[in-house]
Amino acid sequence: MSPWIKVFWVLATADLLIWWVLWRTVARPPHRWKWASLSLHLFFAIMITTLGIMMLGRTHHWNVDVLVPRFITVAVFLWHFIVVPLALIGIIIAAIISAIGMLIRLFRTRQNTTPPTGLTRREFVARLTALTPPALTVVLSIIAEQQLKGFRIRRITVPLATLPAALDGMTIALVADSHAGRFTHGEILDHIATATNALNADLVLFAGDLINDTLAWLDDGIAMLKKIPGPLVVIEGNHDLFEDADEFRSRVKASGLNLLVNETATLTIRGVPVQILGMEWGTDSHRPSRASEPQLADSAARLLKLRDLAAFPILMAHHPHAWDYVSGIPLTISGHTHGGQLMLTDHLGAGPLLFRYWSGLYTRKAATPSDGSEALIVSNGIGNWFPLRTRAPAEIIHLTLKRSAA
Repeated sequence: MSPWIKVFWVLATADLLIWWVLWRTVARPPHRWKWASLSLHLFFAIMITTLGIMMLGRTHHWNVDVLVPRFITVAVFLWHFIVVPLALIGIIIAAIISAIGMLIRLFRTRQNTTPPTGLTRREFVARLTALTPPALTVVLSIIAEQQLKGFRIRRITVPLATLPAALDGMTIALVADSHAGRFTHGEILDHIATATNALNADLVLFAGDLINDTLAWLDDGIAMLKKIPGPLVVIEGNHDLFEDADEFRSRVKASGLNLLVNETATLTIRGVPVQILGMEWGTDSHRPSRASEPQLADSAARLLKLRDLAAFPILMAHHPHAWDYVSGIPLTISGHTHGGQLMLTDHLGAGPLLFRYWSGLYTRKAATPSDGSEALIVSNGIGNWFPLRTRAPAEIIHLTLKRSAA
C-alpha cells in the first residue's frame, strides 16, 4: 500500500471520529440543531473527499491542484495540520471531564429534581464548542488566503572585510522557495518576477524549491525565472526532487537557466570576477527529501574543491546547516526554513526547534583574522508548501554588500 494511502486512512479516521463526536453533540435530542448537523455533514464531506483526491493525485502524479479551488485546499491543510490535533486533544479532555462527572454523580445522594424543559446553558455552550473546529478552520483559511497574495521586501546590509573595493555597494536579490504549485501560481508568480526586477540588483540568486511537489508545475516556475533578465543563478531544493530529480535538472538546464548542481559559475560584476558555488541537495547517489548532516558535509567538501581563489566567492546552499561545513567563504545564502513558518516570537517557534539558523543574517569570525567575519543569509522564502505563516512573512531579500574593516 502506498504511504500516501496510509496517511489518508489515518487522517480520514481522525476526521470520522471528530465528525461523529461533534454531530452527536449538536444533534442530541430533544433539541436538535438541524442546521448545525447539515453544516457539519457538508464540512466533513468536503474535507474527506478533497483529502482523498489530493492523496490519489500524489500517488499517481496527477496535477489535481488545478481541479480543487485553492481556498478548499487551504482549508484541508489547516484542518488536518492544525485544527484536527487541537480537536482530538479537546475530545480527550472532554471525555476525561465527563468520566469524572459520572463518577461524582454515582456517589452523590439522589435528589428528586424536575428535568429542564429547555436547552440548558451547559448544552448550549457544548453545542457552540462543537461548531468551533470547523469555524476556526474557515477563519484561518481566510487569513491564509490573504497571506498567499503578498510578501515583503526585506533589506539587509552585509559587512564583509574581504569584499573587493569595486564591489562595495553591490546588491543581490535573494529569492527562494517559490514552491510553484497549489498555493503559488498564476498572478503570484508574475508578481514575484516583477518585484524582483524592480529591485534592479546586480545579481539575482534563487536558492531552491522552485516547485512544490510535482513536475506538472515546473513550466510555470521556469517561466517565472525566465522573466528575470539576470544575471541569475539557480540551485535545487528538496521539493524540486520529490518526483524525479533527473528530469527536474535536465528540464531546468534545457530552458537556459543557470542551474548549479555542485557546480560553479563565474560572473563578471562591476569588472570583478564573482564565483557562485551552487550546492546540490544531498549527494549524487542519495537524493532524499531531507538532507543529513553527513550529506551536507560531503557536498560542501566536494564543492569547495572547485573554489577559484582569483574570484570573490558566494556559496548557495538550500539548507542553511551547510554553513557549518564551509570555511573561507565570506557569504553563504540559503532558504528552506520558511523563517520557521509558524513562530510565536522572533526566537520562539518552529524555526529554532528545527534549525540552527532559520531567518535573516548570521555572522561568525573567519578562520583567518584578517578576513573579518563570514555571513550567512537565510530567506523566509517567497512561496509556501503550507498556507499559513505567523511572524515569518514571505519575502524577497535585497542584500547590499559593504566593504568593512577586518
